[in-house]
Amino acid sequence: MAEGCVVVERDDTGRVFRVPIVPRGGRNARDGIKTIPSSQSPWSTIAGWGSIQHVLSDLFLPAGYPASVSPDYLEYQTYNALQAFCNSVSGLLASRGALEGVGVGNASVSATHALLLTVLKDAFSRFTTIIAAYYFGTSLYPETKTFRFLADVFNDASNVLDTVVPYIGAINLSESWPIIPTGATLQIVALCLSGALRSLCGLVAGGSKAALTNHFVSPLTGKGDVGEVSAKDASRETVVGLSGMLLGTLLIPYVNTRTSTYIMLAILIGGHLLFNYLAVRSVVLRTLNKQRACILWADFRIPSGTCKDRMMSPADVASRELIFGTPGCLRDTSTGVVIGRCTLGTSMRTVTSRCTAQHIASALQIFEKERYVLFIADRRSRVSHPPTILVSFKSGYRSTDQLQAWVHSIEVARYLTNLGDPAGTADVLHSTLLATQKAIPHFVQSLTDAGWETADDSMMLGSPNHLISGVDKDPQCVEIDEKEAKKDQ
Repeated sequence: MAEGCVVVERDDTGRVFRVPIVPRGGRNARDGIKTIPSSQSPWSTIAGWGSIQHVLSDLFLPAGYPASVSPDYLEYQTYNALQAFCNSVSGLLASRGALEGVGVGNASVSATHALLLTVLKDAFSRFTTIIAAYYFGTSLYPETKTFRFLADVFNDASNVLDTVVPYIGAINLSESWPIIPTGATLQIVALCLSGALRSLCGLVAGGSKAALTNHFVSPLTGKGDVGEVSAKDASRETVVGLSGMLLGTLLIPYVNTRTSTYIMLAILIGGHLLFNYLAVRSVVLRTLNKQRACILWADFRIPSGTCKDRMMSPADVASRELIFGTPGCLRDTSTGVVIGRCTLGTSMRTVTSRCTAQHIASALQIFEKERYVLFIADRRSRVSHPPTILVSFKSGYRSTDQLQAWVHSIEVARYLTNLGDPAGTADVLHSTLLATQKAIPHFVQSLTDAGWETADDSMMLGSPNHLISGVDKDPQCVEIDEKEAKKDQ
């Protein structure tokens, strides 16, 4: 005879259900369902709080939270909601200033004039988007934190310009200094610059937000849903933005003087930047970029030359990395001193203009069996400056080759900084290559064990435009290439 039992199941929010199974009798199994709160919080004793909490969780958190997202998701979204609220209120001040700047409320300004100003501002915004996408597109993913914070700096600068536009029109210094434009001209310049900054914000924020979303849907185990996380983010932003607009609608009528406008704008922008900074600092990325690789390699390599057995965790590195770091700098993380500069994915045309032919030939021979070639720029006239290292990749390179090339550059820069003599660069390349080859397998394995994602190509900004496909040692081919180059000129 089958015995009765109770099946215990848990839903995506963590609530526990006990479903009794009764083989005989008229009792329906569904009559015995009992809900046991998964949290022992004092709030759970309040009548109805559990159902409200469940509804809010379904509305604003991804299904399966917290198992379906990364551990830093909630902290980031909390600060992100606060900064979005501040931005929503300050945006009302900026919108009012922009409307007054194009002539709203001024009887002497025609609708056509206001329309033309709006078109001009929009044109500057669109051109800025095209140009910025070309220059910043490849940097958004590796330097996600930097550009996420920078996006709000652009946004706040745009809000400030829009807010002060009505007061710029009263400036009239052209009589004393003819080179200074009139107030009306300065208004147009401020509106166009505001549109350009706002388009920069949209471009940078969109790219960095996509990178952060990919991070949040990568929990420690399993994989989240990108579509749902994006949808829930949009839902929260709508509620926060609407709340800010409602509060701003109540406050804006009382902020009608220049002093009160500036004070309120300063408070809102200060809160906006503070919460955004805290949000960015709370993110614990597990992908490698140049700065994080510098921190990890400096901690991994003990000064005596040996390697540590335990690697720093992503949380440890997140607490040490800089928000505004220079990607191309090789930095001694213990002192903060820049010991060199490195460019990954350099073309051979650039290398030949920065290095001697003898050094290039030696480097090609030393790195014959590697998928990258490391060159040291000529320092004869700049011995006191940190060394500049150029790295060219070969066809078929992998993400681990990028990582090895970067840490190899760190070793070369540290060696040259301590040596202080540019002579014997071939010996420097050879000795540091042997040391790097010996340490890199243990380094990569330690990174994987510590939870780092080493298969992600984020060390280099974009993909190299030129790859070395081979080295032809026939002098006749070199002469033919030189003749063809002269013909092309």
